[in-house]
Amino acid sequence: TASYDMAAVVESLQRLSAIWNENGAMCMVVEKIQRFRWLKLVWNASFNTVSVVSGGNNTQQMLNDPHCRELIRNLMAEVYKIGEAATGEPLPVLLGVDGPDAFIASTEAIKTPVGPSMLMDFRARRPMEHEVILKRPLDVAKRLGIHAPYMEAVYALLVMVEKKYLASRL
Repeated sequence: TASYDMAAVVESLQRLSAIWNENGAMCMVVEKIQRFRWLKLVWNASFNTVSVVSGGNNTQQMLNDPHCRELIRNLMAEVYKIGEAATGEPLPVLLGVDGPDAFIASTEAIKTPVGPSMLMDFRARRPMEHEVILKRPLDVAKRLGIHAPYMEAVYALLVMVEKKYLASRL
């Protein structure tokens, strides 16, 4: 195994982060990155997936529909629960976002509709990242004994949608 001078690594990361921030990209160095990976998954597992299973909608369209909005909230709550159980700690608060309702409000505050990356894949009939975004977190949930019915249902629908359009490309 390699040994690292962690102080030098952190210093290099902080310099890189400063360069990104100076050029308009929000970047920060964090100690426990797994918590932030789960936090990113909260948005991806909800908005990305529902954009496809709802028929190709952007964030504004989804949030304007009460049923989609509730589905997104429930998916987020499941990911929060799994992420916190997997890391053994609460997920971090970032830019004042501290739970599903705050995530939804922060997304709603974006005035330009967002077309999630999975929606772009769906429209282009490319394979979607449902394994990483839903299947692996579901595997973690099962291992931890956490029931995630919304994630399971959306995952099943995504696989079916993708299978249909990939088969039609042949």
